[in-house]
Amino acid sequence: MNKIQVTLTVEEGKEIIALGILKHPLLLNSIEKGKVVFKGGTTVSRITEKLLNTPLRISGRITTRGTVTSLKALNSPHSILFHDGKWKNIDDTIADEIHGFSSNDLIICGANAFDFKGRAALMAGSPGGGNIGKSISSWYSEGASVIIPVGIEKMIPGDLDDIIKRSSRTGKSLSWGMAVGLIPLYGEIFTEVEAIKMLADVDCYVIGAGGLGEAQGSTTLEINGSTDELEKLINTLQDVKSRVLSISGDKESLVECAAICDNCSKHLSCGYKRRVL
Repeated sequence: MNKIQVTLTVEEGKEIIALGILKHPLLLNSIEKGKVVFKGGTTVSRITEKLLNTPLRISGRITTRGTVTSLKALNSPHSILFHDGKWKNIDDTIADEIHGFSSNDLIICGANAFDFKGRAALMAGSPGGGNIGKSISSWYSEGASVIIPVGIEKMIPGDLDDIIKRSSRTGKSLSWGMAVGLIPLYGEIFTEVEAIKMLADVDCYVIGAGGLGEAQGSTTLEINGSTDELEKLINTLQDVKSRVLSISGDKESLVECAAICDNCSKHLSCGYKRRVL
């Protein structure tokens, strides 16, 4: 055998990405010699749940209702810092924490979109992106590495450099959920393809996307390699596909908003808040 094909659902893709990140040399180096910041999101939470048995609070998310957030303002951590075998909540101090970062340190942050050039962006529903937005300049100025774990289903048409210039949080007359702007992210894009290559010495490429029912948003991959490497990968894929995978993150934070709720005050243009949707 020297070629296999597999279709990964969105949740299976997140599981494969998390397994691949756990073997990433940058993460292993920063665990040993530096610090790691995990910025909350469902893909990143899947990583912290495996590494630290710690789910992250999910803030914004996209559902059938649009760009929405949590029902309640919770105290569970959205972003954490891992150092010397321990983690701490840095939601209120992330900008100060990253000021002290260096080349041995790492930031892992998901994205809402990436393009064919490898540009990525994060949606911001709060002014300036909140504390995360305030910290982002330090991500790059202090020399830390940035990995962006993101599912292939989030690859968008167009050039994000141009799209970011044209898009904005303000000025929208109506939004299904909170109006969002885009914050550019720069780092190593890490999709299911990179994860597969991290898990085995193989070549991997996408041959299709999308599907029906639970396979909506799925990715179909073709993978080439030696029999031994493919067999090793098949065992991992069979394990992932044999399990029922729930959405990652702090379960209470996954309960989405219903206007009017705790988080409404900082969001713009929401038709639910205005009672027109």
